[in-house]
Amino acid sequence: MNVKFIFSLVYITLLCILFAHCTQVATGTAVKLVTVNQEDRSIGEFVDDTIIKASIKNTYFDQNGELFFNIDVEVSEGRVLLTGTVENIDLKIEATRIAWGVTGVQTVINEIQVSNSDNIINFADDLVISTKVKGKLILDENINSLNYSIETVNKLVYIIGIAKSENERDLVINIAREVYGVEEVLDYISIQTDEI
Repeated sequence: MNVKFIFSLVYITLLCILFAHCTQVATGTAVKLVTVNQEDRSIGEFVDDTIIKASIKNTYFDQNGELFFNIDVEVSEGRVLLTGTVENIDLKIEATRIAWGVTGVQTVINEIQVSNSDNIINFADDLVISTKVKGKLILDENINSLNYSIETVNKLVYIIGIAKSENERDLVINIAREVYGVEEVLDYISIQTDEI
């Protein structure tokens, strides 16, 4: 096994232990590190993004339970995508302020919806949509599905990640659009540039 990989696994696990309330993140991180070497992000970028995500979620937990439970956070190359629903605009602004306060954040994309009409049926529909999109990306041999994070809120699909080309980006968006129940696809996919 790669020494860098083992070091990274130990490093991330220790960092997560230092953050209170992030056992779930530590477990998820260990599982993700097994596959990160197949991503187009370096292990260092993956570690940075994971720390940013854990820091934001930890601060949400400490400051406001509604933010912690209602806001999903995805991070790709320092770009933070916030999705979910909150009851008022003040919480949406607070979620953004907290995210910007974390070291390493390059951009905050706030797609949080203000709504009082959340219910278990909407949540279940959104979960099914996200699962179907992820499944279709995994099955497509022209796409490295590990490069993408998918969130669905009220049938709006949000995608953040890294595409190898404009064609791959278009393919990912079209796959998401074709899933039954999707009303709109909003993408925050960056195109990978080869450094010389």
